[in-house]
Amino acid sequence: MRADAGGRDRPDRPGAALPREEARLVSLSAAIAAGDASAVAAAAQDADVGGATPEAIYEAILQSYLFVGFPRAIEALFAAGPVLARNGAIPLRARPADPGTALSAGEALCKAVYGKNYVKLMKTMRGLSPDLASWMILEGYGKTLSRPGLSATAREYCIVAILTTTRMWRQLRSHAIGAVNVGGTRSGVREAIALCEPVAGPASVQEALRVAGLESQDAGR
Repeated sequence: MRADAGGRDRPDRPGAALPREEARLVSLSAAIAAGDASAVAAAAQDADVGGATPEAIYEAILQSYLFVGFPRAIEALFAAGPVLARNGAIPLRARPADPGTALSAGEALCKAVYGKNYVKLMKTMRGLSPDLASWMILEGYGKTLSRPGLSATAREYCIVAILTTTRMWRQLRSHAIGAVNVGGTRSGVREAIALCEPVAGPASVQEALRVAGLESQDAGR
């Protein structure tokens, strides 16, 4: 079952805001961010059993390189390798990426995630580094986050988990809002943060909830 607009309870997981398959991908993303190979392997297996498609598992791992770098993404692929291989999820060759298409898709997705703050974001990023600002749109939102296989909402929930685990509060605040902007719910964001506790610890989870303005249960409705 998919999440409804209000994040209401699910018959298969009472009190849950996220569908089971998305919750498992969130836990996988948190484990990748923590750099715990055994946790990644277990989370990939759980995601497989929990209904996430093999392509979604692959995409959740692949996108992590944007936030935790190539080393942890590579180690995550090693750890989840048996699950990916068993399901034929590892492509034989890279998906072709047309720069023009990636650029337009990246701009569209970034605008959807940041909404009215998009112009301010780009001004800030260009002030920090014009190069990184360009790569963020082309490589990040275009070539990576616009790929098929995982919805924009699920991607944002997974990003929230990574940023919670790595304690990147400025970016977490933006993506907590971004998840809602692309169709998620505040209760879904709250659950994505809470699911990080096994690898991030309760202190990081509480701080993440505070940063996202979701400290109380009512705040997630």
